[in-house]
Amino acid sequence: YRGKTVLLYFNEGAGCGACSQQMASIEKNPGFAQAGITVLPIVMNTRAQIQPDLDSMGVKTPYLLDDGTVSKAYDVLGKGMHANLPGHGFVLIDGNGIERWQAEYPSMWLDPADLLKTAQSKL
Repeated sequence: YRGKTVLLYFNEGAGCGACSQQMASIEKNPGFAQAGITVLPIVMNTRAQIQPDLDSMGVKTPYLLDDGTVSKAYDVLGKGMHANLPGHGFVLIDGNGIERWQAEYPSMWLDPADLLKTAQSKL
């Protein structure tokens, strides 16, 4: 994704219905693709653990599986309900690889249109 704008979506993963629903809603919003923003969800699960949740919500976006290294590097661990997991947060990386914005949403939900508007305003 070098040279592209990426919105990393760190979330609790398996067992978090709100997290999967968030990604399903993001997928339905064509504005991200139109704005050239790729959303990459990241979880600390195995594929076998997360896939049933994605299937139940109809999520098609491939999830990146983290052993904790990436979550730790972006300082998103312990921001939600679990000390050893990411919460429900986003990190915006511009096409030059520079972090432009980071936010955590303990409510476990952010309207995709609001998320897109915020991300665009930070570029």
